[in-house]
Amino acid sequence: MKKKFLGLAFAAVAVVGLCSCGPKNDAKDSTGGTSSNYSVDLSKNVELKFNMAYGNKSQTMTYQQANPLTLADGQSKVVAGQLKPMWSYLATELNATFKDVTVQDQKATEMIKTASATNFTDADIYSGNSIASSLMSYGAEGKFQNLSNLIKQGKLPNFANYLSENPAVESAITAYDGNIYHIPYIAEVGNFARDFHMRETWVTKLLDGTNQTYDTTTSLTTKYEGMWVGDNARTGNNGGTVTPKTGVSITKKTNENIITLMNALPTKNGETLAKCLKDYIARNYDYEKASDLYLGAKAAYDIDELCALFRVIKTNPKFLTDGKAEKVYPYFARQSKYREDLLRFATYFDGVRVNGSDSYESRWMIDENGQLQYTYSTEDFYNVITYLSQWQAEGLIHDDMYLLTNSSNFRTQLYGSDAAEKPQYGFMTFDFTASTTADALNSDIVGVLPPVSRVNGVWQYYIDNSRVIKPDGWAISAATTGDKLDRACALFDYIFSEKGRILQNYGLPNMIDSTKTFKGPDGKEYPSYNTWTTETVKTCGAKGDLSSFLRNWMGCLMPIGYAKEIGFEYQYTSERGFAAWKLLQESTTNIPTYAGTGIKGTNPNFYKLVPPVFSLTKKQTEAISTTTKIEEDATVENIFNVIRFKTAGNAPEGVIVLDTYAKFKKSFDDAGLDTYVKAYQAAYAVMNAQK
Repeated sequence: MKKKFLGLAFAAVAVVGLCSCGPKNDAKDSTGGTSSNYSVDLSKNVELKFNMAYGNKSQTMTYQQANPLTLADGQSKVVAGQLKPMWSYLATELNATFKDVTVQDQKATEMIKTASATNFTDADIYSGNSIASSLMSYGAEGKFQNLSNLIKQGKLPNFANYLSENPAVESAITAYDGNIYHIPYIAEVGNFARDFHMRETWVTKLLDGTNQTYDTTTSLTTKYEGMWVGDNARTGNNGGTVTPKTGVSITKKTNENIITLMNALPTKNGETLAKCLKDYIARNYDYEKASDLYLGAKAAYDIDELCALFRVIKTNPKFLTDGKAEKVYPYFARQSKYREDLLRFATYFDGVRVNGSDSYESRWMIDENGQLQYTYSTEDFYNVITYLSQWQAEGLIHDDMYLLTNSSNFRTQLYGSDAAEKPQYGFMTFDFTASTTADALNSDIVGVLPPVSRVNGVWQYYIDNSRVIKPDGWAISAATTGDKLDRACALFDYIFSEKGRILQNYGLPNMIDSTKTFKGPDGKEYPSYNTWTTETVKTCGAKGDLSSFLRNWMGCLMPIGYAKEIGFEYQYTSERGFAAWKLLQESTTNIPTYAGTGIKGTNPNFYKLVPPVFSLTKKQTEAISTTTKIEEDATVENIFNVIRFKTAGNAPEGVIVLDTYAKFKKSFDDAGLDTYVKAYQAAYAVMNAQK
């Protein structure tokens, strides 16, 4: 394995010949073989201009850090205004001059609008976040190079080989005219994306101890009525049995509902709610410890039991924090821009679908007839946000995470301030494993299995969030021709070579320890970082965050067109993070995939990921932009207004709360839902026909 990752990775010849002594050099493809009839003349230096807009000046190809960075050779330095080290390395490898013409903090949508006015002639290569749809549309109009034709000419052999091995990617990026115009950022397809995390000792302290002195001064006014109640009660006869991969069947013994029991309590404080939950678990499950309902490989809590735990946590702030806090937050999102992660709880309200892919903008599902449906407008979805509104009225969700004007990192605040003079505390979030379980953040955070639910008509563990083809990527301007086009193709293809794969995913050769590899929890071997890398990431200002260091200091991992590997992420994961990966990977937890495989249920297409973007014709794009308002921010704001204010009834003056489904649906109809859906359904039909 060491030879595969390191020997081949830094061979003298990769996707193109790297010497400038002659015009002919065979290219090595990603499997180590040779792609014949492909050559690039590197004897002449060629300038390539880049416009790569990510809305964050730290994430462009130009180094923007205040302090210079001394590189691994101990002598070279990179300072503000220069290319980041990876891009300088690439320019040298390809004998090219890279010029960054990006407005350093410009958003991709703004960049596309400005560049389209001049037919994308101000740069050779365009890249950005969530612009794949635009690249496909403008490509079909002749504004970007037809990569399909270039592949036929043999100019992108490594990428062609990748597509042949990954037909789902090829299908997802093919425009309505049957051609490919961009290369996407392909995340670690087939892996879990994000998962749930909790403070472990809060659960054990609340549920496993004896003679605890719970809080009695903090009380709760209940609003949530429960999901699994009445005829919908969860029992063994109603699918309440879940069998983890351990082979142990977890069966809920009775039709009791913990929310109903709590709501009936005459006094609802930290003590009464905690005892109610502990007694309920003892009657309904055969766990060795009550906390096992939520923690470990046999956890089988449903959404009502999770809400019950939230209530106990909400009413025990002093008990849980040793008197340091008067208030704790049971659930929070990392930042307000990630607030839509709250909607992923929909899965556990009887399997309601929200996102058809990893993107928040992917508000689609494929129904039992193979037809695309818009999820945010359905009555099931409205019922979910009504349930969440009841949670919000009980104070179970962090208030500040709704406000887009608040740019705070709540994960840092609510997990990372325990030792501060005025600490703030949060209990549960939904986020990436490596960063959330980082030792530097909080040593008490563990990954947990998702709530069990009737998903697709079958009781199971399911997380509706997997790693996918992203709506990010890059394309080559149609105005780029001749030597410039050849060099741009060489760059695009280099990233899919063995050497380019290592460079983009892990860093420069002198950042890697060539004497060893790193074994991930999946049993595979990956490139291992050397001491310079592991030490520099702690001292340069990246605060130990390897991902930020590679992207913002070195220039790797930017969402250009490449296939990301999970080995990088494994390598900076804590022991608890490894345990979280193992917990998920060894469980029966299902995730959506492009193949759409999963437990057979009511919808044969339930587990199928929708394409990351849809290739819209000019007519479809114009219809959406001129006659619909579905994609406007107000649409999402209406959703969060329901969550924040419907149950609590405390909406500020002037804030509209769509307090019935009829009003909610009308808001979408008035915004042009019918036109919007028909355009995307037509685009999806074309994509399916091309297969």
